[in-house]
Amino acid sequence: MWVRNARELFQDALRRGYALPAFNIASLEMAQACLQAAESLGAPIILQTYREEVRRVSPEVFRALVQALAERTRVPVLLHLDHGEDWGSVFQAFRAGYGSAMWDASGLPLERVVQEVRGHAPLVQAMGGALEVAAEGFSGEERSDPEAVQAVREAGADVVAVAVGSRHGQASRLDLDLLARIAERTGGPLALHGGSGIHPEDLKAAVAMGVAKVNVGTALYRAFLSLLAQPWPHHRAFYRAAEVQMAEVAKVYIQRVQAEGKA
Repeated sequence: MWVRNARELFQDALRRGYALPAFNIASLEMAQACLQAAESLGAPIILQTYREEVRRVSPEVFRALVQALAERTRVPVLLHLDHGEDWGSVFQAFRAGYGSAMWDASGLPLERVVQEVRGHAPLVQAMGGALEVAAEGFSGEERSDPEAVQAVREAGADVVAVAVGSRHGQASRLDLDLLARIAERTGGPLALHGGSGIHPEDLKAAVAMGVAKVNVGTALYRAFLSLLAQPWPHHRAFYRAAEVQMAEVAKVYIQRVQAEGKA
């Protein structure tokens, strides 16, 4: 089911107490594996392309691929741009048909971020999209400040990605006290990056606090790479095996972010 109203999907996750697993994909096999996992569990899903993939292959190609697959799937499927480095790439994704996109504002002064979000968010909404802003530490800070996250949310961000201890590709524990203070101030959907390594119990607690989107990339890539060294009779056998293995990994992460009692 191809989703265009991303804002409504994020609000549904927040209201019903689950998070959307957002899987970084770079190929047909990765997309199909994640969708098979989501459909087997009856769970909505986000497929997202990292900015490097969009440079390598245009967003129009990824949109055509994901939409064709989504229209044959019984669960909601949203296409998202991950770590858009500037507003040009964000709006390029929306023009191509993406339902959601992230502007990576990490390291920028809060005042500039608020000003730019306030100016661009109405354009995103007019295009029918949802805007995620990465507030994973402004001006070099390592952790998100609750007041800063609130300011970005009030400026017009539909989802704010926060830094509360997760690390890309590494095992991590969350600062749940900090996350609770952020959630209390914003009341809106939050996102966590580095979901591959977040401790399952911490992830469960984070979803209960209002985290509505969890990024997963490294776990899929590791599953894919683990098969490369094995001997294969032909490439088709390798791709079939890779899809099966990545689907099993995707199921694990989908179940971790489902609503209490459903997993």
